Amino acid sequence: MEIRPIEMRDIEPFLNLLLDLGTPSEAGLHETPVLNTSYTEALLTSVLQDPKRQIFVAINQQEMMGYLSLSGNKRDMTKHRANISLGIVSTDQQNSIGRNLLNSGIVWAEENGVHRLELSIRDDFEEMIELYTALGFLKEGERIDALLIDGEYRNEIYLYRLTHLERRGKS
Repeated sequence: MEIRPIEMRDIEPFLNLLLDLGTPSEAGLHETPVLNTSYTEALLTSVLQDPKRQIFVAINQQEMMGYLSLSGNKRDMTKHRANISLGIVSTDQQNSIGRNLLNSGIVWAEENGVHRLELSIRDDFEEMIELYTALGFLKEGERIDALLIDGEYRNEIYLYRLTHLERRGKS
């Protein structure tokens, strides 16, 4: 399994991955854009030109199996934070792929001055929440009945991880 930063040559495989996943985020909390080659090319161009953004991809036998997107902030008050989004195809290796992608993202964050990683996720994605917590993410809060999915209200969980764990809880 190879984990690496995305490149422009990945436009078609990344588009196919997004189409296979059906959503650009495992949390399923965001509106799905129109997924096509020009959208994907514009996205990758934007990511590759912005030092506060990165996408890592997982490649197994030349097949793209997953991605981790990190999107940092530019404002002084929030430039130490990055939102993350993880998408992985269903496979027996899903947990391993997610762990490797997240570890790559954590290292990238540490090397790029990102102190805090954060995300929101549906409360029924229990396996993914367990993966995040196994890698040091903590629950920060929960929005009750924040999502309406197929006529059913769901809670939205907020998770975070400080990249330098020894600083957690200190002022």
